[in-house]
Amino acid sequence: MIAKISATENLGGALGYNFKKVEKGEASILLAHGLYQNKEEHYTMAEVFADMQALIPEKCRTKKTVFHCSLNPHPDEKLSDETLMQIAKEYMEALGYGKQPYIVFKHNDIAREHIHIVSLRVDGKGKKINDRFEKRRSKQITDTLEKKYNLIPSSKVTDKAMKETPKVDTTKGNIKEQVASALRMVLKHYKFCSLGELNAILSRYHLAVEEVKTEFRGKKYDGLVYVPTDDKGGKVSTPIHASDIGRGVGYTAVQNRMQKSKQAIKPLISIIRYMVLQTMRTSPQTEEELRQRLEEQGLRVVIRKNDNGKIYGITFIDDKAGIALNGSRLGKGYTANVFNAYLSNPTHNPFLYETLYGSPSVRLEQIDKAQALLQGMEDGDNLVDELIEDMADGSFLSTGNDDWKEAAWQRKLRRQSKIKLRRRKH
Repeated sequence: MIAKISATENLGGALGYNFKKVEKGEASILLAHGLYQNKEEHYTMAEVFADMQALIPEKCRTKKTVFHCSLNPHPDEKLSDETLMQIAKEYMEALGYGKQPYIVFKHNDIAREHIHIVSLRVDGKGKKINDRFEKRRSKQITDTLEKKYNLIPSSKVTDKAMKETPKVDTTKGNIKEQVASALRMVLKHYKFCSLGELNAILSRYHLAVEEVKTEFRGKKYDGLVYVPTDDKGGKVSTPIHASDIGRGVGYTAVQNRMQKSKQAIKPLISIIRYMVLQTMRTSPQTEEELRQRLEEQGLRVVIRKNDNGKIYGITFIDDKAGIALNGSRLGKGYTANVFNAYLSNPTHNPFLYETLYGSPSVRLEQIDKAQALLQGMEDGDNLVDELIEDMADGSFLSTGNDDWKEAAWQRKLRRQSKIKLRRRKH
């Protein structure tokens, strides 16, 4: 079971998202704690909003007063409403929200049933509920609940979800649900820094994303639409706007994902670069041979061509680690033009002379260590820290110079001396 927690100041937005699902028949209210129930034994958004809003002091120092969490069992789990209610109660109690007002929604808008919980991060006096190490504590709680209720461990959820997430098939109906299922898996597991890299990942699921720009009352808006595709990437259905799919797949969410990914992938670029370099040094003669050799290294490649057959884009994907990198992100020697030139005429292989950071090789045990670390983490921050430490003490890459700071300083002096010589000539 995987928990996703967010903090927001928009109480109406958090409640509105869930109550809108209820109105559409895509969700139901399982449980409400400490909230008013009308005579018809129903909970309405207006009444729940009024109840929660009244409990937030006017002069509250905490800005993000709203707690919004989703608990996601494995798709194979078929839990009763009573079990889900009990899990929600125990989760909130263990996390420190047992005395807070909260409401629990069961969502069935996608194949995997899951629950959403909306609560407050402050009590009636404006004191903030302890959220130190919240995500870490949440993981410990869900691990305990998995054992207590004999659930499929969350460590197996992501790998199985990746393998079992089907390609979008417009002939089967429920297109929006299929798109939502594929998107949520991809956006949770993969790191990417551009829409091009995201599209390379989505192509595996017969899906593409496009950016749309609109203007309303003189104000410009950016948005995303998702389009089902065929094997060749051609559109086969009407585009679906991100807002019609749900939270977490819109323009802002994807942009935030890309920004976070940029820091997480920095130390990993050299690992992917090395894998590609080792593959190219075997001199694959055809595109198919290139794909096979890269698969042996654990990489999948997505190649984009124009109508004339020229390669204009190439993306390398490590599905196990959840990374997608355009060739240009690996360096100038790995761009689409370089691969196009080589595969068009493989007589000269530029990769036979390519070196990595001035060194002929990278220590493979460090690469294995980095990949193992990446798989076991929900966030890339720890990996970034560890690899930076390795690089700082010289154990990650051998540059051919033990004192890299001294080498950098000497290069700077040489550049300065050249500038002075030029000035003297004038």
